[in-house]
Amino acid sequence: MHFKDARALLGVPINATVPQVKAAYKKKALENHPDRFPPDCKSQAEARFKLISEAYTCLRSVTYSGSASMGGMYRRGRQMPSLVASIPFALLIVGTVSLGFSCAASAYRKQQQESPARHPFLP
Repeated sequence: MHFKDARALLGVPINATVPQVKAAYKKKALENHPDRFPPDCKSQAEARFKLISEAYTCLRSVTYSGSASMGGMYRRGRQMPSLVASIPFALLIVGTVSLGFSCAASAYRKQQQESPARHPFLP
């Protein structure tokens, strides 16, 4: 579903904020929920409800750059990872680097013990 179609289906303007989109979705979902209709109209209500859910998912997946309004630039896809999500990766990098330095220091100490010259790496 396209961005413009989703906005039209939910009835939100182009400069609507995220809470306004959520409120519009809740209103449309309550009006068109299949449980509110008699059994003979249930299939049509289910189809409308699925379209409304798809429109909300489409609008929710849009990442807004710079503002909370829908009028600015938008980009589909994943949001940028937050600081909390990048902490395990940073710890992995720090651990790898510290292990490398630890191994290098151990090798340097071993070389110093084997050849007690002024410069351990020169013959």
